[in-house]
Amino acid sequence: MASQKRILIVDDQKTILDFLNAVLDSWDYETELAKDGFEALAKIELDIDLVILDLEMPGMDGFEVTKQIRQSPLYRDIPIVIATGLSGKEIRLRAIEYGANEFLTKPVDVTELRVRVASLLKLKETQDALKRQYADLEVKVAQRTQSLRRALDDMVEAKRKAYEASLETIFRLAVAAEYKDEDTANHIRRMSRYSAILARGCGLLPNEVEVILHASPLHDVGKLGIPDTILCKPSSLNPDEWQIMRQHAAFGGRILENSSSDLLRVDTPSLLPTTKNGTAAAIPLV
Repeated sequence: MASQKRILIVDDQKTILDFLNAVLDSWDYETELAKDGFEALAKIELDIDLVILDLEMPGMDGFEVTKQIRQSPLYRDIPIVIATGLSGKEIRLRAIEYGANEFLTKPVDVTELRVRVASLLKLKETQDALKRQYADLEVKVAQRTQSLRRALDDMVEAKRKAYEASLETIFRLAVAAEYKDEDTANHIRRMSRYSAILARGCGLLPNEVEVILHASPLHDVGKLGIPDTILCKPSSLNPDEWQIMRQHAAFGGRILENSSSDLLRVDTPSLLPTTKNGTAAAIPLV
């Protein structure tokens, strides 16, 4: 069942208050009474659905009461019906300019009052329903936005971890290729940083420098295909052994080819600046 509508009646004459109170009560409205503008502005906070307001009152007239109600974000949409003994086009227009919805001249026609009040209350009920729907929509949008933010944060974190894992895998593959050398890990890190310095000296973009930084440790991954008897031989290699050793670059290419990783697929020579005839340009180290 719909809640009973509450109407605030504002008039400095007790007879008018009692009359309107009795009429509205007979129409099953709940009423609040105020004898001046100060009391009206205080009682407007009592969940009022509509105001019936006199213009001529001591201390604060109906124009000022209307103005202050309309200035409040909480109450600016409450319908206001002016019921006054004043008449004339100028008074009516001024009341509407201040924010009144309807203008009735005393003595108030009861039938007209009933029609105007019912129409305005129905309009306010529709507006309130739209506000609730809008507020509910805002809550749902906020909740979905928060859920989307969490999902995006999770996705970013997952990509970040996957990227870090790929760097770890590349580094360990590089270590595996040179695990028989002393100080292997530090050597790989130094070589990687030197490569990045050279890349910056070539004028490569920051993201290209980072690719060089992380991909360069795999320069000798092809050593995995070289027999230990040659790779770890304590003495000088003979010509045949050198021929096999030189194949480690080809072995590395086979190991890394067809990879889906950007770092493993990087074509380093294509990143270097070239001369007009297509040969690699000198590196401007500064």
